[in-house]
Amino acid sequence: MQHSSISRFTKLASLLLCGVLVAGSVVCASVPAFVKESLYTPYEAKVASVESSLSADVVLIDGGLEQGIRLGMVCTVSRGFKSVGELIIIESRSDRAAGLILELVDDSIIQAGDTARVKTIQNS
Repeated sequence: MQHSSISRFTKLASLLLCGVLVAGSVVCASVPAFVKESLYTPYEAKVASVESSLSADVVLIDGGLEQGIRLGMVCTVSRGFKSVGELIIIESRSDRAAGLILELVDDSIIQAGDTARVKTIQNS
């Protein structure tokens, strides 16, 4: 009788250990990868300069592919909390990008030090 209770205890302990291991692996596997990422968006960079030409003004940005800025993306440009305008990315390299001005807000101008952020759509 004592042998059967030890056998039951051993089986119960091994089942409990297996359950803990399985539960632990499920918990680790169910945590999405974005949980470890920063809350702050990498999709922004500072305006380096604005180059004027006869046909259009080109905005040079101190950020590119490494910040998630890709060809064809639309960026909003802001100074502090005030929106200045929008631009479309026409060239993007690893650490630099260039864009054309699409729109200016209230006759504002885009200048060095402004922040360009990839424009996103929020669904409610």
